[in-house]
Amino acid sequence: MCKILIGIPVLDNIEITRACLHHLYKYTDMNRLNLNVALLILDNGSRDDIAGLLRQEFGDPRFPTYYLRNPINLGVAIAWNQILRFSPENVPGLSFYYDYYVISNNDALFGPDWLQPLVEAMLSDNRIGWVSVMENGSPVLDELIEAHSLSKKHRVDPGTPYTTEVIHDSVEQIYKKWGGHKSFCQLLKNKKLPGFIPFRKAGRSAVCFMVRPAMINQVGFFDEDYAPIGISEDLEYFLRMERLLTPSWLTEAKYPEDEKWKSGFCGRSIVHHNWCSTHQGPNFDGRKWDKAREKNWKAKFGKSKKYYTKLLP
Repeated sequence: MCKILIGIPVLDNIEITRACLHHLYKYTDMNRLNLNVALLILDNGSRDDIAGLLRQEFGDPRFPTYYLRNPINLGVAIAWNQILRFSPENVPGLSFYYDYYVISNNDALFGPDWLQPLVEAMLSDNRIGWVSVMENGSPVLDELIEAHSLSKKHRVDPGTPYTTEVIHDSVEQIYKKWGGHKSFCQLLKNKKLPGFIPFRKAGRSAVCFMVRPAMINQVGFFDEDYAPIGISEDLEYFLRMERLLTPSWLTEAKYPEDEKWKSGFCGRSIVHHNWCSTHQGPNFDGRKWDKAREKNWKAKFGKSKKYYTKLLP
């Protein structure tokens, strides 16, 4: 039986988390692969009562649900690493408790049977280290690009009050021409895309992804420098996987050029990305945050993120 941990970092925006969990519990199928699934909500210092939400509305979950709270916002990299290091019990000498780890934004709304295809992709090739779901905007199908355009028109504005019902209505408006998001997901599944589609330069995603512990053991955990704002941790990791940016300890002997891990999309797993990331809200200025991350990146690597992004294959 394959053990999977789904980890979701949250920071306030309780309505987004509620909508995310509605979809997660409804659409996480496990029977075909006999999966043993657990969920970890990693609360990065919320003022909203996330623990109360879990207790009051999701008190009888479909699978074990754990809650871990940081007293303050420690940033996305530390939260991701806490998910990877999480264990529900103390097992001496065990590096990773689960077989695979999913890390997802809380602004992802999961489509039908989204999890099992990720596992199937991993099982198809033991050199796949990172596989992401497809989302509105993923450069895989024209329909996803069109959904991205419609998302700009109908998205929930994180700077205004909204409810979970408003979020659901927004999603149905985005996918109305296809009969709703569930029908949209089925349309894409009917196209019989490959279970694994290698990333291209402009198409990498860290909205919702699965990683293999063996890759983390070799390539390392996510970069925690400059927390909580960070340095664009997903980009740094993709560059590290491609050996385009390597810390001093990641030598050729430890991680040979001809044994690089593979990363890509799963052509049979679909979510809707709500664009209301976990740190957004009425008092959040995304432009200042992005500028601070760019400044941190340049301080660490000497050149812009744009320069390094162009190096990706």
